[in-house]
Amino acid sequence: MRREWFLRHAVPPSSRPERRSYKKWEIFMKTKVTFQKTPLAIALLASLSFPVWAEDNHGHDHETAPAKSESHSQENHDDHDAHDEHGDGAPEHEHKEEHGGDGEHGEEEAAGVTLTPDQKTMLNLQVIKLQPQKSATQSLTVPAEITSNQYRTWVVPVRIDSQVQSRSASLGQHMKKGEPIATLFSPAMAELQSDLQVAADAWRRVNNLGRRTVGNQRYLDAQSQYQSLRARARGYGLDEAAIGAIESGKSEKGIYTLTAPDDGLVLEDAFQQGQWLTAGSELVTLVDESELWAEAALPPSPGLHIPTGTAARLLIGDAVVEGEVIQSGHRLNTVTRTLSVRVAIPNAGHLLHPGMFADVVLSLSAPQNALTVPEEALTRGPDGDWQLFVEEEPGHYQPVEIELSGQLGEQRIVTGIEAGKRVVTRGAFFLASEMAKSGFEVHNH
Repeated sequence: MRREWFLRHAVPPSSRPERRSYKKWEIFMKTKVTFQKTPLAIALLASLSFPVWAEDNHGHDHETAPAKSESHSQENHDDHDAHDEHGDGAPEHEHKEEHGGDGEHGEEEAAGVTLTPDQKTMLNLQVIKLQPQKSATQSLTVPAEITSNQYRTWVVPVRIDSQVQSRSASLGQHMKKGEPIATLFSPAMAELQSDLQVAADAWRRVNNLGRRTVGNQRYLDAQSQYQSLRARARGYGLDEAAIGAIESGKSEKGIYTLTAPDDGLVLEDAFQQGQWLTAGSELVTLVDESELWAEAALPPSPGLHIPTGTAARLLIGDAVVEGEVIQSGHRLNTVTRTLSVRVAIPNAGHLLHPGMFADVVLSLSAPQNALTVPEEALTRGPDGDWQLFVEEEPGHYQPVEIELSGQLGEQRIVTGIEAGKRVVTRGAFFLASEMAKSGFEVHNH
């Protein structure tokens, strides 16, 4: 009983061993047993027999001990937090000091380039003020192939089965209208010549006698027969001179000559003398090279419209020929996936020929109030985007990213920058080199 009372009242709660700690409890029990064997322990037990003193002392110790414990815990916690802050913050502090701090690093990247007056004079730095262009035109350069003018190209075929007797035209020859191309023989032509000669004689007699004398029916029959045979002769490819020779009996039966329907160059002549040609076979192809076409291939672009009559320039070698758009396609080529634009090109002196390749420069209306800069003002930024150097103040130049949206003569149309900015033209490459050099030095730790 005394042991239990001693444990409950003589030992303060803060000094009691935790039941979960077996070693502490064992040490305490050994100390307690040893303490009981001494005379001082017996006297202490006697003095603690007053319950009021024990209760007051117990209450005092109970209130004081937790406070000390809480104070000690708070101090430990504060020390631990301070240690954590120091441990976590020290590397970051050292890192910021090594890099000059995040703010300093960002300011250095956005600082641009600063030049002294002597450096500007040495570089011959030039600055222009961006001004919007009104009612201007932009240039679009695309590849093209020169082709024949299909509206001025003739295919001269054989209308009836015939054999080539002789040829009068050769490949590449410039022919005039009415000049002979080839002489042929055909049994069908011989039959037509005979019928036409007879019909022509009958019509001359009836026409001289008059309708009232020969009767209306006979007059109409002779006229109809004569006109029908003349139309067949024209269908066989004979001109008025050849038909007149047949009517007068001056033509050789079965022999006829095909002539050029207009001025042109012999582009193709796939026939030989003595060759038998069936009806519909192509004899020659004539093309008028005084005006050719340039078939330009445009990349597909939504909203791109090339109106008819748009001015165009053909560049082929050192030659420059002015032309205009006569047709703009509305369907992409299924193979090249490009949009075809046809340009009419005059060919004075026959300098150009079908099959040649060239570049076509189209003059299009530029966007209203477009901003333009010369080529030398454009540089590439660290990420590869186009940029301009803007003069924020005298001697200080800041890079600004922009986008290209077309060409206006020798100028490039830019977007992403405001009008009125002062932009470096000559010397922009040097500023870009200085920016790249400073960026390397900052990041090369």
